[in-house]
Amino acid sequence: MDRPDPVGRDSYWQWVAAALFLLLPVDLFTTLLCAAVVGPAAESNPWMTWLLGRPPAVLVGVHLAVGVTAVAGFAAYETLSRRSERFGAVMLRAGRAYLVLLTAVGVLVLLNNLSVLLFRRSLLPPVS
Repeated sequence: MDRPDPVGRDSYWQWVAAALFLLLPVDLFTTLLCAAVVGPAAESNPWMTWLLGRPPAVLVGVHLAVGVTAVAGFAAYETLSRRSERFGAVMLRAGRAYLVLLTAVGVLVLLNNLSVLLFRRSLLPPVS
């Protein structure tokens, strides 16, 4: 019989999925809608402004590469936490706290994009 996991590794991957879902496809879709409605010049993220000027394949490719890299990084982090008898549980809890923060940022970005779509006004200042 398997012992219960005291740190909840399954929920860790649920947080990874939620954060990446909000920060990659949802943000990409709402950003493209914003660019179509108010123009790409209204984008406050300079990296995304640069990407919006590239062909769609580059834009999607960069998002896919970021997603694959993020999943690989989280998998490596989780593997390292499994090997660390002393700090493994602490590492996963810290990782989950980071993912909660990333998910919150994803929700904020979504709300900002919705504000641009509905009110033509960003909730966030431009990033330089």
